[in-house]
Amino acid sequence: MHIVRADRKFLCLSPKCDKMVTRAEAAAPAGREVEVKLAVAAHDLERLAAAPMLTERALRTTRRELLSTYFDTRDGRLWRRGVALRVRRIGRRRVQTLKGPSRGTGAAADRPELEVAIESDTPDLAAFRDPLAFELTGLVLPGELVPVFTTHIERTELEVGWPSLDRREAVVAVALDRGRIVADGKEEPIAEVELELRHGAERALAALVEALRAIAPVAFETRDKASRGFALALGLAPPPRKAGRLALDPEDTVAAGLRRIGLAGLAHAVANLAPAADGRDPEGVHQLRVALRRLRSALSLFRPVLAETDRDRLNGEMRWLLGELGPARDRDVLATELLAAIEPIEDLAAERAASAELLAEGRPALYARVRTALESRRAAELWLDLAAWFELERFRENAPEPTRFDEPLRPFAAERLDKRWRQVKKLGRRFEQLDAERRHRLRITLKKLRYGVDFFGSLWPETAVKKLAGACADLQDRLGHLNDVAVATQLARDVLAVAGTDPRAPSAGLALGAVIGWHARAGRRLLRQAGECLDELLAIEPFWREAA
Repeated sequence: MHIVRADRKFLCLSPKCDKMVTRAEAAAPAGREVEVKLAVAAHDLERLAAAPMLTERALRTTRRELLSTYFDTRDGRLWRRGVALRVRRIGRRRVQTLKGPSRGTGAAADRPELEVAIESDTPDLAAFRDPLAFELTGLVLPGELVPVFTTHIERTELEVGWPSLDRREAVVAVALDRGRIVADGKEEPIAEVELELRHGAERALAALVEALRAIAPVAFETRDKASRGFALALGLAPPPRKAGRLALDPEDTVAAGLRRIGLAGLAHAVANLAPAADGRDPEGVHQLRVALRRLRSALSLFRPVLAETDRDRLNGEMRWLLGELGPARDRDVLATELLAAIEPIEDLAAERAASAELLAEGRPALYARVRTALESRRAAELWLDLAAWFELERFRENAPEPTRFDEPLRPFAAERLDKRWRQVKKLGRRFEQLDAERRHRLRITLKKLRYGVDFFGSLWPETAVKKLAGACADLQDRLGHLNDVAVATQLARDVLAVAGTDPRAPSAGLALGAVIGWHARAGRRLLRQAGECLDELLAIEPFWREAA
């Protein structure tokens, strides 16, 4: 979902013009455009365009061809800044558009946008009269910009009236795009639906997405045309994203808190779908797994107000996807983080190389499994379900006590954090005597506490929150490393078992044995440090109690 809001007052560019253009297409100040992108099969576009639920509500319908050329400097400075610059032909007009870096909101992205009408197909940054243009691009001289790729689009657009959650009518432009991206003789097809909010509440978009799902299979398109074009032209890997900082309002209700936390988690997940499927950067799968765990933790924190059937259904689907991503992540940890421990040992250079080769050879099959899962209808439905459940507050529908959603969030948050805190204290007793299984339970509970602090922390003074969050992170890092070593030990055995009679197997076995031995020895030190970190954590007075 891609979301941006813009000023839509109409004006004419000159006394001779025969078409009205938006202020954004003239020389608008920086705005936001509110837009949802959906991927759809090309053969379903006409079915959607002819759907009575759209045509009967259509205020107007237009068809046009759009030819857009995207520009950058030869060293890719705009792309590295997260900026996209294009010149689009719309009939006889030329519209130059500059878009800045996006921020996620649910399955949505929010980015600044500047548009201005120009006379030619060559970009003219000086035509932007808003200072934001220079902030976005930095210093770019006129001769530095070169064309990178083009998009050729046939667009059918219906402007429809659509009710939002509060029953008020919204106006949404439904653009059905069919075409292609072209770069250096390479092509990639485009078949997508864009829902742009012209007037009304943003939740109308989520309601419209739900209606479209009933007509044809749709999925959130997580990359805009610029991202896809630069990837095609330059072979760029989509960058992984970490979770953004969540700011709740002290006046929020329980429902508002759940909605904001859920949409933030969904934004984190959606931002990492393309990087995870691409696979070149191991951080993509890692961040997607973190996002799924944060979403599951949110459902656990709000457990008292949620219907058990809803929670179990969503948890089950996320657990399935975590299972599909897990083997690739485990191998990446062993191949990159853990194997690096013996890098300084020169006598094991050949053995380490043999291990790296065996691990690398098994990686494509694991990432094929990742891509199969992420491209499945099951995964697409999961993201759509989560978006509707949070955005349209469907968590209210089967709730055991719906009125609890209207209670203040802060007392509820304090109660839930305190429960996690007491669980950590209980599981951490006699830490030095805990076996691996009980340490694992402590680690999982600690992770839930840390996520809870991340979610609810903005409701309390930052200094107190930061102290406890830092102590949680220190302990979690050490317990997490111990868990990685345990997983890697089993994985190393599996890799060697698969290698069988491969001539590299004995060398790889020696290197992997050294890796596990090195980390096992370091594990004793980590256990001692973890015990100290636990003592430091439990010595802190929880910030939610201090406030009370």
